[in-house]
Amino acid sequence: MSPLLPTETTYTLYTYYQSTCANRVVIALHHKSIPFAHHYIDLRAAEHETAAFAALNPSRSLPVLVITDATTGTETILTQSVAILEYLEEAHPNRTPLLPPVHAPLQRARVRELVNLITNDIQPLSNGRIARRVRQIRDEVQDQLAFVQEVNVAGLTAYERLLERYGADSMYSVGDEVTLADVCLVPAVEMAVAYRTDLSGLDRVRGVVERLNALQAFRMGDWRRQGDTPVEVRVE
Repeated sequence: MSPLLPTETTYTLYTYYQSTCANRVVIALHHKSIPFAHHYIDLRAAEHETAAFAALNPSRSLPVLVITDATTGTETILTQSVAILEYLEEAHPNRTPLLPPVHAPLQRARVRELVNLITNDIQPLSNGRIARRVRQIRDEVQDQLAFVQEVNVAGLTAYERLLERYGADSMYSVGDEVTLADVCLVPAVEMAVAYRTDLSGLDRVRGVVERLNALQAFRMGDWRRQGDTPVEVRVE
């Protein structure tokens, strides 16, 4: 059983069902059994561009985690998904850890290596803001699709090669326990699938994702099962 959370601390996560960055945090919160409230921001309606949201997060991006001290009413705001994930791990290290133990520094470094591959090499380039700008150059949808597909294939192929090098027989990305690398991998693959990326040569990546998607936390974090997921794409 996970340790009890301090009753004086509450979490509110600003999120959007199709945000891969926010989805990482949703999965991690479920995996660590940390209660939290959703605050949905509709990116399609440009709610992230409002002055009110910019006051919360100057970069106008998701996710945002608001940490409230119920005793004093003090609110602390965290932005950027990796910073939030690291905070949750350090603040609650005994609640189903997402990093190997401190006495395994090489394994911890490998987790962070894979996290950075997703968050530095894939996500920034395939982000909707960038992809739409590529499309605007010639006003061609195919340019956007081809660009994002190329980024996905390059990044996920590198991920595949690292899986071959470090853990060909592992259940998940690094060993047989779920890590921060896994909570970043699944949303990235889901986005790649949404862009109709050919993943046929990535057997290890697809195998890891399949095993992860059988876990409760990943099912609860599935973008198709969020409170703001449109009915036409929602799954039970």
